[in-house]
Amino acid sequence: TPEFLAAQRPFPRILNKLMPCGNPDIGVRFINVGGRCNEKRGEANKFTRTVSTQVSTSIQEESTTFSNEAEAVRVVSLIREIIQKSDPLDPMSPKSIGVVTPYNGQVQLIKNKLAADSDIAAMLSPDSKMTIEVKSVDGYQGRERDVIIFSTVRSNRRANIGFLTDWRRLNVALTRARHALLVIGDIETLAEGDKHWAAFNKW
Repeated sequence: TPEFLAAQRPFPRILNKLMPCGNPDIGVRFINVGGRCNEKRGEANKFTRTVSTQVSTSIQEESTTFSNEAEAVRVVSLIREIIQKSDPLDPMSPKSIGVVTPYNGQVQLIKNKLAADSDIAAMLSPDSKMTIEVKSVDGYQGRERDVIIFSTVRSNRRANIGFLTDWRRLNVALTRARHALLVIGDIETLAEGDKHWAAFNKW
């Protein structure tokens, strides 16, 4: 959150307890899962496409989707912690969580894990005011949630991060949070793969 919005959109107290920072007003946290080999290639599908910008390549290449089990596990455990610590009487306590990821394979993996988590299901009673939504980057156009968890997915020793280098597209994912943006990823893969992610890591 920019400094001039910090007073209107403060970082939730429960998240400051879960992941303290030198400056508690900063509304962004990076959770480094690491690994350098956690991504898993899925089957090619019509929803994930990479368009080459090389003049010599005019063919639109269909991309395979990717998933990351370690990140999915961390996303679900983080959601569980947020729900457990949330206070419905605290107006600053998050009421909505959005999970955003660039790959449909990861969307499905996280949805499956959430559906199978009995603790989360028990806490999300019909009376619960907490909402959770998992979508691809494109699915979050024009939407906001109190907390956005962004799973970056890519984790390999080649520092190949695919369309995570497209910052115009990623701007959609990184600006959907009202109060807190939690980025989950393999920082070595990301920082080696793109100068913007390297700058993000340094910041």
